[in-house]
Amino acid sequence: MIYSELPECDHPAVDLRPIAASDLEDWFAYLSLPIVYEHTSWEIGSSADLADYARAQSAATPDSMLRLAICSRSSGQLVGTVGFHSLWWRDRRAELAYDLHPSYWGKGIATHVASLMLRWAHRHVGINRVQATVLESNSRSHAVLRRCNFRREGSLREYRFVRGKPSAFAIYSHLASDGAA
Repeated sequence: MIYSELPECDHPAVDLRPIAASDLEDWFAYLSLPIVYEHTSWEIGSSADLADYARAQSAATPDSMLRLAICSRSSGQLVGTVGFHSLWWRDRRAELAYDLHPSYWGKGIATHVASLMLRWAHRHVGINRVQATVLESNSRSHAVLRRCNFRREGSLREYRFVRGKPSAFAIYSHLASDGAA
């Protein structure tokens, strides 16, 4: 899966582009906010822990992760990310992930870019199953996935350790045969 053509974003407030090294401080700053951090599984101590995401953009290997910057159309500043952090090309399966600065919550941006990535994965990349795992406590993310027509498949008890504690996650999926996002 080589990404020669990235999805185009038509949202009036934001655009998508590859993550640059210059984005890492902004990304780390909002991921460190308690209101964001408490409902994610991120375990990062500095912006350097995010460097692989900027490097992955140039790797473009068939199984490389793809995470894009969601940036403000007016300033170009990173305000979130969206993409696939786990890919299983043999199975034509990918795991969607996204995050957004709290000042951009409630504006339809997460739903818009998640739907965009979902359609792009199915139509242009050939991914059959897009899945997402979400901490049970992350009600905002559950709502985004429902608006994107993902189906909740169940609960994953003590699925991942999050900051040293076994945590429950929900698993959602969207299949190419499910139709439009």
